[in-house]
Parts: sequence; C-alpha cells; structure tokens
Amino acid sequence: MIYNLGAFTLEERERGKIMENTCRIMVIDDEFIMRQGIRFMMRWEEEGYEIVGEASNGKEALALLPQMIPHIILCDIAMPVMNGLDFIKIVNKEYPDIKLVVLSSYDNFEYVREALVNGAVDYVLKPTLNPEELLKILSRTAEKIPGLQLGRKKSSGIEKKMEDFFFGGEGRGRDFRDAFPYSCYRLFVLPLGYRNQSGVDVSPVLYEKTEVFFKKLGHCRYLKFLHRQETMCVVLNYGRKDEDEIIEALENFLEEAYLLSERVIGILGERHMHLEELREEFREPRFLEHEAFYNRGIHLFKKQDMICVRQPVEKFDFRKFTSSIAVRKYHEAISLFREYIRNAVRNQMQEMKLKNQSKNLLYNIIGSSEEHLEELEDIRREYFLKMEETLYCDDFLKVFEEMLERLEGILDNTGENLYLGKMLGYIQQHFAEDLNLQDLAEEFNFSYSYLSVYFNQHVSEGFSEYLNNIRIQKACEFLVKTRMSISQISSAVGYADQSYFCRVFKRITGKTPSTYRRENW
Repeated sequence: MIYNLGAFTLEERERGKIMENTCRIMVIDDEFIMRQGIRFMMRWEEEGYEIVGEASNGKEALALLPQMIPHIILCDIAMPVMNGLDFIKIVNKEYPDIKLVVLSSYDNFEYVREALVNGAVDYVLKPTLNPEELLKILSRTAEKIPGLQLGRKKSSGIEKKMEDFFFGGEGRGRDFRDAFPYSCYRLFVLPLGYRNQSGVDVSPVLYEKTEVFFKKLGHCRYLKFLHRQETMCVVLNYGRKDEDEIIEALENFLEEAYLLSERVIGILGERHMHLEELREEFREPRFLEHEAFYNRGIHLFKKQDMICVRQPVEKFDFRKFTSSIAVRKYHEAISLFREYIRNAVRNQMQEMKLKNQSKNLLYNIIGSSEEHLEELEDIRREYFLKMEETLYCDDFLKVFEEMLERLEGILDNTGENLYLGKMLGYIQQHFAEDLNLQDLAEEFNFSYSYLSVYFNQHVSEGFSEYLNNIRIQKACEFLVKTRMSISQISSAVGYADQSYFCRVFKRITGKTPSTYRRENW
C-alpha cells in the first residue's frame, strides 16, 4: 500500500514525537525518460520508500517543495531554467533537513564535487544506475534522517499469490476458489501517476480512496496488486445479476475521483468465466496503456466499448525527412513531420512514445539551422515542456501545430530558395571548368540521385541544360565584345570540343557562332 504520512519538521523528528517508516523521495531531472526510469526501477513501497513528486528543473521543484517536503531529493546537475547546483544551495539553506543526492554523468564530476561542498550528501552515476546501487545509496542517506525507520511492506499472502499468477507464476485459477465464490471475473485497472492542478501527486490519496471503495462494494469479492508501483490492478469476482450495479458504482466512484485530478480514468476489462482468460487479457500489449490521453471526459473506459481499432503506425520516412532538411526544404520536412504525427494520433500511438517521437524529430530540424540557433532553442525549451504537460490528445495537437507554425515562420527565410541560390551562384562562378552534377553533389554534400531530382524540381530544367545555357550566354558576350576566335571562346566557356560547342550554340540560339557574331557585331 502507498501511504501518505504527511510532512514533519526536523524539530518534531528530533524530539521523537513522530516516527516515520516511509521515506519520501522527489526526483528532479530535465529528461522525462530518466524520471520515468527511476519511478519504474523497483517496487518502492516494498523497500520502504515513496516517490512523492518529480520536476524537470530546479525552479519547478522549488515551487513544489512546500507541499511535498520529501526526505530525500534525487537531483540532476545539468538542467535548464535552474541547474542542480543553484537548486542545492537554496534547498540547503531553506530546507536543511532535506537530504540531496546528485544524479551525475561521467563528464561533470567537477560539478559533483561542488554539489557535495554545497550540501549534497552523496551522488550516483546515471550511466550505471541500477536498483541495487540506488537502494544502497538511499539506505545510507535514510540512516541520517532523525525519526525515520524504514518499514518494508510486502503484499499479503493471497495478494502476492494473485500477483505471481498474473506475472507468470505457477499458480492456477482454481487455487483461488475460496476467495472467489462467484461466476464472473473482470479486471479493473487504475493508473496512479496523477497530479492535481498544483502539481501535487495525488496517488496516495487515490489509492486509499480506492481501497475504501472496494471494501464497501457489496455483492463483489476482490483481490488487488500493484503493477510497477504505478498501476493498481483489481480482480473483481461477482454474480452476473450484479454486474450493472457494480459498473454503475465504479462510474460514480471515478466521477468523484475526478475532483482529485481531471486525468483520473479507470480501465475495465471484459467479462470472463475463468481466471486464466482474465490473465490472458491482462497480458495483451495495450491493456495497461494509459487511456485518458485519447478519452477526455471519460471516467470509466470499458474495453468492450472500444470502437477505434488501433493500427500500427507506418514507419516514418526518416531518410526523406533528413534529406529535405539537408537541402533546407524545411516546408517539405515539416509537412512530413506533421503528417506522421497526425497519423500517429489517428492510430492512438501510446502517449509517451508520441511525445518522444515529436521531440526527436524537432531536434533534427533545430540542429540544421545555425542562422537561427538561439530562436530555435527557445522553441525547443518552450514546446518540449508544453507537449510534456498536455493531458489530452486534442491539447497536444494544438501545441504541436502552434510549434510548427513558429518553426515555419523562422525557417522560411533560410529555406530551400536560399540554398538553391548558393548552388546556382556556384555554377555561375565555375561554369568554365569541367563541371558536372557529381561535382556539384559532392560540393554541397548531396547524393547524385537526390540532387538530380531536386534540380529538375526547382530550376524547371536539368543540370546539363542549365549549364549549357550559362555557357552559351557567356559565349554570346565573347562573340560580340571580343576578337577571340571561336576555338578560344569554346575553351573559355568550358567546351573542350569546338564542334560540340558549335552544335550546342546553334541548338540554343538557332544560329552558328559565326553568324551570331556577324549579325551582332
């Protein structure tokens, strides 16, 4: 069980008035994946710990501290807005009873040393982070906290047996006959990682309210277990005639839970007659995915009512995307980006994957433009946070489209036309040389085939024809303004073969070089 024991002052602990057996932990890191990795790293409550909150930078964490008052803070050093060093200095001064453990990479050990000088009690290397090492460091740190005695909490016997049954243990459905006297089974799943509008983690309160609800629910037996410390799974056993009443009670309960956080949503599986069937449903790849993102306003999501049949999202054409960026065809790259994300939303890609994919593709666009690097970095910081904080799909798409409009506005002036101009300028300067499309491709770091298509699309004629027109135009100037021979002019504009030069000249101008000179002299 997750317990919310409240926050106590150092003075109270030292006087021995309060003894706590759950160590509250806060995680601060600008990488969402890192924070999630720590949260799911182990069964925290079984070790006597509780993750009460998380933040993406020092400033955000300071705003949350008065409500959370953790015992221990795991804090990254390199973060935007407010870095870990500045944060540690403030916390050490204003919250001296809170213990700080630094999350560090190999290359910032000097910062670690400074953090330890300014109040951090220990550090852990992120590249080698594992449950055993982290527990060892947390245990050392927890021993320094007055009034804290870690109490490890294990599941009750039958609940542990049920958990093992669902996660591949040796148990069988008939082993639970004494606990489940009714004929019908359903699985109810309640994700717990919710915060209220103030950013406070409401998981402990939600857990306890859910337990109270099921204890009072009539005509129903249940057993519960936690999945990855973040999801409450409840096996319901009831008679068929009581099903509608039980579902209605669940809906009413979740409507009340909505007051804790608007994202609260329960997932109700299909009815089964055997526990083995329930276990198979639980193991379906998408069963435990968070459904609230695509279902605004729904409190109880019933699997049998699901209309949308999710299809695998087509693989993103990353090669075409990066090629478009390379030649500064930003409009094309952004269009590919937009269509992919819209398709991902239509097929209800998992929320975390959707947001991470969006960030990854944005990184590629931002890294390609040195001219507007600062502006683009501002967009990255602003919209990475906005996308991460969106609760629902429609809100995410609004933020996403707003971000793309900002990108297009900045990149329009540095797009493909400017890049094309550089290529055409290069041809103007080097037309007299033995120039070919392969040379141009190597000069501008393109593939031959891609540049061939690109040139035809943007110049309305092939490279060879464009080069010939430039050369013949220059030859016309030589014929009229100089006394150079035809042979000399041919060589001067890039043709080693005079007869070939004359054939090209006549095809383009309709006249031989001699006739053109005589008529325009």
